Amino acid sequence: MKAVPYSDLKSYYVDRPDRRAVDMRSAGVPECIVLGRSVYRHAYPPLPEHRHFEVAELAYVETGHQPYDINGQHFTLLGGEGTVIPPDMPHSSDGHPSYPGKRIWLQLQLPQNPDIPWLGLSPAEAQPLLEMLQGSTHLFCSKWPADFSQRINALFCLFDRPASPVRTAAIRTSLLAILLDLLDLTVTTPSKPNQDRIRKATDWVEKELNNPITLEQLSAIAGLSLSNFKRVFKEVAGITPHAYILRRRIDHAQELLRKRGGSVTEIAFACGFSSSQYFATAFKRITGMTPNDVLQNRIVSLPSDADGQ
Repeated sequence: MKAVPYSDLKSYYVDRPDRRAVDMRSAGVPECIVLGRSVYRHAYPPLPEHRHFEVAELAYVETGHQPYDINGQHFTLLGGEGTVIPPDMPHSSDGHPSYPGKRIWLQLQLPQNPDIPWLGLSPAEAQPLLEMLQGSTHLFCSKWPADFSQRINALFCLFDRPASPVRTAAIRTSLLAILLDLLDLTVTTPSKPNQDRIRKATDWVEKELNNPITLEQLSAIAGLSLSNFKRVFKEVAGITPHAYILRRRIDHAQELLRKRGGSVTEIAFACGFSSSQYFATAFKRITGMTPNDVLQNRIVSLPSDADGQ
């Protein structure tokens, strides 16, 4: 396998049914280091903190949800949301697993000399895009264009065509169109009403993880009937409300195990579980680790073909 450059995390270009990462430089676009897409059907171990040198990353969650820590800023992307990770900035999955769902990542190498062309643009034309990718304008946890996934799929299709100047021009043009649309989001970032409703519910979950949480409470906070809330939550987050609450309790338990210690039973009850046995079973199923693995600081290795996003 070919290793992905410009990162302090060893990762590889991967082409298989559940994950694909390609090197767009081989298609004549030297600015695009990686175009990646994954469809995880089970949890992978947490993505450790790492950074990409002189490379900005677009990270997008198509379905499901994924916590992130970007330079100490903690947030969770829901389905349809993305973030821009500036070059050289430490980021990770915030100690949480890479959850099941569909994700896209795009890594772009920025010019060391701002006076040279970039993606075929003059320095003046490229400047707003480079400022966005360098973090001058932030796109943390924002709703991205509804057709973002389809446009990424179109890039993969272009990559798979026979090499030609026309293919290279089409890839570069498609990349620029994506970046210019994201630049518009720095001016206005409208959210769909349902996205805002579910965000209110998930924010409330964060505050009440140690307490009993009912779907009736959450549907009232979201301003939806119970049946509509269940349906809309699944559409936005990619999982049921019950599954989301369970995962967030497990996330919280991981934090307590790492920071506070104590017995597994104590942590289970502190996080709202009725028994340590159910807690341990759910913990292993969701994270791939046992509570004792975390408590004793045992290391669970990433797969050898980790995407390094």
